[in-house]
Amino acid sequence: MPQRKLRDIIANQQLVHADVADTVAETVKRMQTAHVGCALIMDGGELKGIFTGSNLMNRVINEGRNPHHVPVGEVMTPGPVCLKCSDLGFEAVRRMREYGFRHVVVSRAEGGHGVVSVRDFPGEELDGFDEELAFEEKLWEEM
Repeated sequence: MPQRKLRDIIANQQLVHADVADTVAETVKRMQTAHVGCALIMDGGELKGIFTGSNLMNRVINEGRNPHHVPVGEVMTPGPVCLKCSDLGFEAVRRMREYGFRHVVVSRAEGGHGVVSVRDFPGEELDGFDEELAFEEKLWEEM
């Protein structure tokens, strides 16, 4: 079960940041160079959104837009789900499953952000997730 704290998962990660005015092509190039699946989109040092491969496919490629001309701020997901670094991985997995996405932003206690993705949870950590969630739901029903 994902019982690790999110701070432990994001401890040594390399993040990609982009400005809302950067093009999609520039942002994707940074993501490819860093071998990551998302970028945090900033405006004046403030987190505005997250840009993922799904955004690229659904809001750029599928719409026939030119990634060299589209600002990433137009196609990002604004106001991403954000958890605290003291939260457990279980909560991140729950949010990913509940909302159907693969990345969750984590607020660092010292400031700044990290990101956890579904890839941060090996199969053995996820094996018991559904059973634990069903048990929790049953408890709520009985109360």
